[in-house]
Amino acid sequence: MTDIEKSEPYARLVTDFAKSIKGMPIEGIPAPHIPVVGRNYDKCAYKMAFVGMETKETKKSRNCKAFIEDSETAMRNYEKWLDESEMFKNRERSVYWLFIKHFLQKFYHVKNLKIKKGKYHALMSSFVWGNANAIERYEVTAEKKMVDYEVWKKVKKASKPFDSINHLIDATHPKVIFITYKAVDKEYILQDNDVYSKKHEYVIDGKKIRFRYYYLSNRDTHIFVTPHPTWMNRCKIGFKPYIKALIQAITEYAIWSQLPQSEDDWATIEPVNV
Repeated sequence: MTDIEKSEPYARLVTDFAKSIKGMPIEGIPAPHIPVVGRNYDKCAYKMAFVGMETKETKKSRNCKAFIEDSETAMRNYEKWLDESEMFKNRERSVYWLFIKHFLQKFYHVKNLKIKKGKYHALMSSFVWGNANAIERYEVTAEKKMVDYEVWKKVKKASKPFDSINHLIDATHPKVIFITYKAVDKEYILQDNDVYSKKHEYVIDGKKIRFRYYYLSNRDTHIFVTPHPTWMNRCKIGFKPYIKALIQAITEYAIWSQLPQSEDDWATIEPVNV
């Protein structure tokens, strides 16, 4: 997220984090997750963000040491995560991206966002990707890298200021945020916001679909909290009923005056296909 307007809300967080962990043996701990903005997000008429639990990755560009030494370069490299050629390489991670892909196809009435081998429709870079936990759990990467648990705890504590949905909203102004992490800490959402919340239950294709809805009135932002897409598949419900229920809820709340009627409705200006 290297665009100045978008990265400004995170600049102080990055500086404070670097100061907090200075001098610690941090090799093997991934850098904090900074939300990534798709190249076509600003062109999109329907601003949406998808927020997961954690990143689960150990790429060199996310190394904590490299991040605090040159955060701008590290963040620029990190943008490659929202590159369509990278999304589906890791099987576990690809389930998450497949859910997003299926949602966008249904929402925008597109048959298939994959244009040809390795190439995707511009819609696959039309959203913001974030995580509710800036630093992933100890056992995901740090433990495997033989990082001292007490060191990891200090780094995790130093990363806590990142864990607020307010930063993502201030930076990118999405109208709708999908948090695909049912156990998300409520404080990640609540903070100092004026919040209306409601549990939703729909029966779609004979299957019970449950998720929680939040409306942050002071920010005019709508949030849907669902299970992780991997869980949707494991419990034999699948993506489609959840996607239908989410779009139904979006319609009921009249979040937008009109939803897309065709693929052509998504962009406000000429997009960049990749």
